[in-house]
Amino acid sequence: MFLLSSSWGQEGFTFNEVLISIALIAIGILGFSLNTVGVIQGNHVSSNITIATNLAQDKMEELKAHHIRFVDMDNCPDAGDRSLTATGAPGGIYDRCWTIKNSSVPGAEGLKEVSVTVRWRDYLDRAVTLSTLVFTQ
Repeated sequence: MFLLSSSWGQEGFTFNEVLISIALIAIGILGFSLNTVGVIQGNHVSSNITIATNLAQDKMEELKAHHIRFVDMDNCPDAGDRSLTATGAPGGIYDRCWTIKNSSVPGAEGLKEVSVTVRWRDYLDRAVTLSTLVFTQ
C-alpha cells in the first residue's frame, strides 16, 4: 500500500513570502542608511562650527594681546585672513575677518566692540561671529 501525504505543499516558504520579506528588510536598511547619512552630515557641520569658533577665538585673543590702542577698522568681508585650515595655516576652507569700532551700547564711553567673523562653505554658506567689548582708557 502506498500513501501520499496531503501536507506536501505546506512545508517551507512560498516565493511571494520570500520576496515580501526581502522587500521589508531592504526598506528597513534603507531607512537606517538615510539616518546614518544625516548623522554623518551633522557631525561634519558640528566639527566645522567648532573649528570656526576656535579660529575666531584665536584671532580675538591675538587682537586683545597685540593692540594697546584699538583703532577703528573694518576688514569684513573683503580682507582679513583667507583660506585657513583648522590650525590657522593657509590652504583651508575658512575665511576670517574682524572689525573694531566704538561700542553702540548707550553710556559705554571708552569701550570698543571687537567682532571676529569666520566664514566657510561646506554644502551651505556658513559663518560664526564672536564679539566682545574692550575697555580702552
